Amino acid sequence: MKKLALVVRTLDDVRLEDIVVYDVRTASPFFDYVVISSGQNARQLKAAIARLRDAFDEADYPRFTVEGGEQARWVLLDGQDIVINLFTPEERDYYEIEKIWHDVPQVDVEAFK
Repeated sequence: MKKLALVVRTLDDVRLEDIVVYDVRTASPFFDYVVISSGQNARQLKAAIARLRDAFDEADYPRFTVEGGEQARWVLLDGQDIVINLFTPEERDYYEIEKIWHDVPQVDVEAFK
C-alpha cells in the first residue's frame, strides 16, 4: 500500500485529475492495482512520468516500464504490482477502460492525499 500511496500522491502533486484506483487482486494474477488518471496535455503526462520515476527512485522501488510515452496521449506504466494508465481527457473518453474494471472494488484515493 505504500507504493500505491506514493503513486496517488505523486499524480495529485502534478495536478493530474480524476484519479481512480481499482483493487484487482481478486481479478488478476499479474498485478494488484490499476490506477487511471487524466492530464490536460502531453506535457503534463510527461511531467507525471518524470515525477513518478523520481519518486520510485527515492523510495528504492524498481523502475517501471513505459509504453506510449512518446505520443503521451495514453501512457501505460508497468510498476509490477501496480499498472498506471495516464490519459489525455480525449483518449480517456474514447477508450473508456474503466468499463473493464466495473466489477472490482475501487480504492478510496482521498485517504492517500
